[in-house]
Amino acid sequence: MSTVSQAAMMAGVAMALPGTAEAQTAAPEGTVVLPNIDVQANAPANTLKRGNAVNRLPGTVQDTPQTINVVPREVLEQQNVTTLEEALRNVPGITMSAGEGNGGVTGDQFRIRGFSAQNDIYVDGLRDFGAYVRDAFTYEDVSVLKGPSGYALGTGSVGGGVAINSRLPHLGNSLGATVTGGMGPFARATADANYQFSDTGAVRLNLMGQSARAVDRNTGSGHRWGIAPSIAFGLGTDTTFSLEYLHYEYDQPTDAGIPVISYSNGRYSTPATELGLGRSTWYGTSNDRDKVQVDRVTARLSHELNNWLTLSNDFRVGWYDRDFAFSPISCNAACSAEFLRGGNPLIATTGGVSPYKQSNWSIQNVATATARFTTGPLRHELTAGFDIWHEELNRKGYSYTSARPEIRMWGGGGNDIFQSVSANATNFRDTETTGYGIFVNERLYLIPELSVIGGLRWSRYEVDYNAGTPGVATGRTSIDTGVDVWDPRVAVVFEPTRSQTYYASYSTSSTPPGSYFTTFPAAVGQFRDSFKPERNTIYEIGAKVSVLDNDRLGLFGALYRIDKDNSLQSDPVSGDAIQTSDKQRNQGLEVGVTGQILPNWNFNAAYTYMDSETTESTTPANRGKRVQYVPEHAASLWTTYEFNRNEPLNLTVGGGITWRSKVFLDAANTAQAPSNFALDAVVSHRINDNLRLQVNGYNLTNELNYTALFGGRVVPSPGRTVLVSLAAEF
Repeated sequence: MSTVSQAAMMAGVAMALPGTAEAQTAAPEGTVVLPNIDVQANAPANTLKRGNAVNRLPGTVQDTPQTINVVPREVLEQQNVTTLEEALRNVPGITMSAGEGNGGVTGDQFRIRGFSAQNDIYVDGLRDFGAYVRDAFTYEDVSVLKGPSGYALGTGSVGGGVAINSRLPHLGNSLGATVTGGMGPFARATADANYQFSDTGAVRLNLMGQSARAVDRNTGSGHRWGIAPSIAFGLGTDTTFSLEYLHYEYDQPTDAGIPVISYSNGRYSTPATELGLGRSTWYGTSNDRDKVQVDRVTARLSHELNNWLTLSNDFRVGWYDRDFAFSPISCNAACSAEFLRGGNPLIATTGGVSPYKQSNWSIQNVATATARFTTGPLRHELTAGFDIWHEELNRKGYSYTSARPEIRMWGGGGNDIFQSVSANATNFRDTETTGYGIFVNERLYLIPELSVIGGLRWSRYEVDYNAGTPGVATGRTSIDTGVDVWDPRVAVVFEPTRSQTYYASYSTSSTPPGSYFTTFPAAVGQFRDSFKPERNTIYEIGAKVSVLDNDRLGLFGALYRIDKDNSLQSDPVSGDAIQTSDKQRNQGLEVGVTGQILPNWNFNAAYTYMDSETTESTTPANRGKRVQYVPEHAASLWTTYEFNRNEPLNLTVGGGITWRSKVFLDAANTAQAPSNFALDAVVSHRINDNLRLQVNGYNLTNELNYTALFGGRVVPSPGRTVLVSLAAEF
């Protein structure tokens, strides 16, 4: 038994999640119910039984009428996950963008069910502003809320949102450290220490340092480090408070990928690596770096006012600095023809995306009240609150003062290529965005087994944008506007037992124009007051059932349909945003298994089928075509089996696959990237109570896969990789 559960038992505290049936029916009167701020040291392997990562959705994953995929910490550790991107490989239906011109979109740029989620990453219930590659050294678990989620998450969340729970202080003392090394070369060290300084108080410290280079990519090495101290008071009581500070920075080369080759006979355009070009080829230069520094402070307060009302307030302020240069490449018709003839054509470049320095700071506060009460024979669960945030972004662009040397298709670039950069900024972009939101959601139990849900969120989005040349008054762009949006949520939920949930739901989300200035500064290119918000609607019918002893295995499935109006797309050449007024649809099904088949056999798997289509378009030829970047099929599997647990000759073996079918890279469906398949495995041996040795293998069949996609280029994934870790736990 963990030190956390021991301490909880000694204190007479019932470890139940707020809003769950267990909390409402199992806990005796007067028992203190721990809020979500405390770490779930004994969280069930069946992730349907875990609490939601966002407190605007009270209860468990099982009783929430929405598809939610959870990647638990156990899987993160078994796979030796180091980034958010690696964690999300366990969730089918997520693809990654390679960047979208004129502004250098990099960092974590995900598409959920085919739709952009570049501003839809949440940590401890609050939006994580900024464009950067997130490290997983503080992660407790990662959840993906599928489908438009405007009520819970606010603006954006077209295909869904990513919600991360951090490692926060808990009762009991613990100390852990892991050292990893292997191919690349790759070197990483992490530490996690928790100390209980009083009956209800604890501090925690997470540390990380890494130096790595991707296998089979000729980029240089990247370096990163981070520190995350936190403190919590009132653990195990009705009032809890936590304060966390994160400092994280890295310096790594950018990778624009491999060009797509076009044919003149109507065949699908395809990546050059499918036609013989080495996947290690990199067209970057010594200028191409991504230097990021993040400083973030999060404070969370939860108070159980009485046995039916809980109040919480979550606050965050963050600073994000970025120094960036990027060299996207392309191969036009003439270049493609020469390459197909066996020649060595010049790669088309414009000197790359000009370097820029960007700094932004943001502040957000979300206050939430959750009330559970009865009126006559009816039981209610009412959630309401407000959400206020503000972000300021300052971006200075610089120009290359020397031409980029010509680069041939065969051979690539390299760190010996350098371009001089202007000493002073040649352009600037300053943006202030402010959002206000009020949300309310009522769950009414008509009978104990049947409930209806009705929710609504009003959001006000305001933007003040200025751009031009420093010191030049003419030719400047200035925009000052705002928009109001309403996002409803409706559902019917039938729960004949605590282990069965059947539901039908409807919800929407809205993406105001200009929402992506941090992650996509080119979005201003066609910004006008007449731009209407993108509107996204989901209809979903699903079931979640837990089976076997103690509900240790969860089964889930859903049929869904997402409709998207007023689609905003970027021009693949200029990077300008274009509101096409296109309508897109993605419909399909998702099924999955999570938990334990046997007490020592863990199993997590999911499959999704997606039938996407551009139903209306201002470009007639695109009507009826599949939505770009949306695979028809995608699946993930991870399973482990423990032999001789707690015995000297113990062994844990496991493995899994990630797979997706081919995807189209453009709206016209003329270019495609082939299917991806990766086979991973783990072997782990616990040497004694304190030491564990683990070996991980990734892409063991050495498949040529693609980790990120864009219209005219793709980024190859690393080749076969093996890492060895030694973990100590005290």
